[in-house]
Amino acid sequence: MKEVTDCQNIGEVREIIDEVDYQILESLGKRLKCVEAIVKFKTDTDSIIAKERQLEVFQKRREWAEAFGLDPDLITEIYEKLISWNIRKELEIFKTNENSL
Repeated sequence: MKEVTDCQNIGEVREIIDEVDYQILESLGKRLKCVEAIVKFKTDTDSIIAKERQLEVFQKRREWAEAFGLDPDLITEIYEKLISWNIRKELEIFKTNENSL
């Protein structure tokens, strides 16, 4: 991928943005596979909600955001939505697995 500092026009910058967005979505897809896989190690809804783990994730992502020069509040907001969706997905899988027993 070309460095943004090497771009000669707006089109080249947009190409890099598209590549980065693709990589973000590809990574979110990998994260979803992890979410789907982790359910088999969880024994109840409390272990799915995992409030302490959520707090750890939010804190670590805030630290990472600051290290990358990003707004930690925005990153926390994004991860709150992402984890909320992940929990719903895990609960759905857990209930499906429970009903198939």
